[in-house]
Amino acid sequence: MSSTPYHHGNLRQALLDAALQLIREHGIEQLSLRAIAREVGVSQTAPYRHFADKNQLLVEIARQTFEELASHCQQAVQPGASTPDNIHHCGLAYLEFALANPERYKLTFGQSIEHRDEYPELVAAGMASFSVLLKLMENGIADGSLIDQDARLLANTCWSSIHGCASLAIDGFYQRQCLLVSNDQLINNMVTLATRAVCKNPQHP
Repeated sequence: MSSTPYHHGNLRQALLDAALQLIREHGIEQLSLRAIAREVGVSQTAPYRHFADKNQLLVEIARQTFEELASHCQQAVQPGASTPDNIHHCGLAYLEFALANPERYKLTFGQSIEHRDEYPELVAAGMASFSVLLKLMENGIADGSLIDQDARLLANTCWSSIHGCASLAIDGFYQRQCLLVSNDQLINNMVTLATRAVCKNPQHP
């Protein structure tokens, strides 16, 4: 049982935090609302006052993760910087967040959540997160720094590369490959290549 008591009024967040801790320790397959209740130190019925089932709890973790990811990427965008530079900054921030929160990231983009399209709040949070990169693509097309293609196509092209890098890094693929560069150098190179793929000038940034 957790030694950290929750305070009146924030049981909902305490349940979410405990769920993440249990996922880290035992994996998502072993997660249940009963186990979460034991971890927090409340009755087995208490979680049901906040979440109808385990899936709804996972949806809320993913929704919060999308919001924090969007905020982290948006904060990396620098006023006055060129669009390609800001795409690069955004990509690095995305990977920084993913690698700092591997369990949440895998949950958010994985297959553990059932019927995710039936949760409009989750869909909206995901689109808001994607919109940070999409807006940069729209800006780059308008200022002429990016290739003249559909903004969503460019955003998906860039995101797919960065998301793939995050997933492979979290799963330890790069370490198993024994690449002769540091993890930070590899990440920077991957984001640079992803950014150049949508730029008119292939040497930028």
